[in-house]
Amino acid sequence: MNIDDLDFRHLRLLDALLRKRSVSEAARYLDIPQPTASHGLARLREALDDRLFVRVRGGMEPTPKARAIAEEVDQLLRLRQRLVEAGLEFNPATLKREFVIAGSDVGQFIATSTLYSRHRQDAPTVRFRGITLNADEMFDSLESGDIDLVIGPFPQLVAGIHMQGLYEERYRCFAAPDHPYMVSGEYADFVGADHVLASARGLAHAHLEVEQRLLGIIDPAQVHVITGSFLVALLTARQTGLIVTLPGRILEPLARELGLASAEPPTPLKGFEVNQYWHARNHQDPAHKWLRRSLYEALSSAVSPS
Repeated sequence: MNIDDLDFRHLRLLDALLRKRSVSEAARYLDIPQPTASHGLARLREALDDRLFVRVRGGMEPTPKARAIAEEVDQLLRLRQRLVEAGLEFNPATLKREFVIAGSDVGQFIATSTLYSRHRQDAPTVRFRGITLNADEMFDSLESGDIDLVIGPFPQLVAGIHMQGLYEERYRCFAAPDHPYMVSGEYADFVGADHVLASARGLAHAHLEVEQRLLGIIDPAQVHVITGSFLVALLTARQTGLIVTLPGRILEPLARELGLASAEPPTPLKGFEVNQYWHARNHQDPAHKWLRRSLYEALSSAVSPS
């Protein structure tokens, strides 16, 4: 095989391997069988007369030649996409694409469930994947194209990133209806209670400010469960009788279904704006614009999935 025998399928595979540094992850990213990806890599190596990737601890490392052509491969794929889309009316009914959305568990829930509910009929071959990333990974993943959107309040996402506000979040306390604080609403019954704490450490999420505020008024001995998941925190409160303070606009309807009561916090807690963030590279992409518009239209008017 020589270089003239390569086609865009091989370039897409090379691009995926450069992003994922793993044959199995690249296959999953492209939604192809792993043997197909392995065979494609072998053909790339033969045509380009280079190993392209060498095995290292935790994955594969691109060779100097693979690194040297990475930018050109990315530009060719973008050019091809623009040529395909040029002059064509965007039609979600024929779109075959997976959109990857990063955020907290609640951010993933509201985005993926809303998008699927709105488009299961008119975009049947579109798939929505939710993932959790730490603060350091979010920008890199947006820039590389590994993710399409970030949903939530992440003030560190600035340079080269577009942002659009979706809705305002505010805090509520959740516990069993007979919990002393649910009955009295008294400050002493809140600080004297046993708590679940939802922690956003590592996420650079705006909830960090409220987390620190709560730890300033609650005796650490009264915090018995700490979790990085808002949903787990809510379910733990239901299961254990503990009280939890969480962003309430999304979780309050779920709390009611779980039989939990809700109340205002005993001290003012600053809410935050939930935004969607995307990289400039996707700003004019018709499919991406459809995705963003759909989320905005749904969430700026109502925040519960339709």
